Amino acid sequence: MAKKTKEEILRHAREARRLLDDEGFGIVLDQIQQEIFDDFRTVELGDVDELLGVQARQVGVDAVRRRLRILVESGVVAEKAAK
Repeated sequence: MAKKTKEEILRHAREARRLLDDEGFGIVLDQIQQEIFDDFRTVELGDVDELLGVQARQVGVDAVRRRLRILVESGVVAEKAAK
């Protein structure tokens, strides 16, 4: 992947912050999180395939949140470096 310019880093940071602050997007992520929790509670003992599927969905939701936070933090670092 090509190195991002400072402007790209800052733009991506703003877009990530907008998503993190967006109430609707937060509600969707929270609903998915609740579905994952509900599914986890109903997985039959020994149903490894279902448990792995639930775990994979959790990993995906965590990855989205983590990536957005990383983009925001990269913007903060880029702004401080420019000063």
